[in-house]
Amino acid sequence: MSQENNKPTKYKDWDILDEMPKGWREDYTVGSPVGGCIFIINGKSVLKGQKRALLRVASAPTPVKEIYHPPNRTNKKEKQEPKEAISFPAKTVNTLARLRFKEQLLKDMLIDLTICEIEGWDKKEYIADLKKLINGVNVDNINESRK
Repeated sequence: MSQENNKPTKYKDWDILDEMPKGWREDYTVGSPVGGCIFIINGKSVLKGQKRALLRVASAPTPVKEIYHPPNRTNKKEKQEPKEAISFPAKTVNTLARLRFKEQLLKDMLIDLTICEIEGWDKKEYIADLKKLINGVNVDNINESRK
């Protein structure tokens, strides 16, 4: 790394520039490994000779997507329409949770059956054990264990 006026001009394989060359633009897809610098590219695709460099900036810019714009303030005397509440009923959440749990159980059973096949174990015995387990589940037993 060469130094001129205590400012590095290169970091690893990337040049560190003070001014953006004509036709170049900021690369928002990656973060900079050097403080006070941003990545810039020459606008070409990687396959057609893209070049990348670091550009010194006074302060790291905030991406446009993250800039907060306060809502327009209206006169308090004017009536504001109530905002529509987004409802997400508990029943829907419960249904989604059950479906996710069901999916996970089926995945686990598929893995167990695959292991049975690999190890040469009897799949029918595994399924019989599952049936016995499921039939042994009793609502009264579940309620007692929760107490």
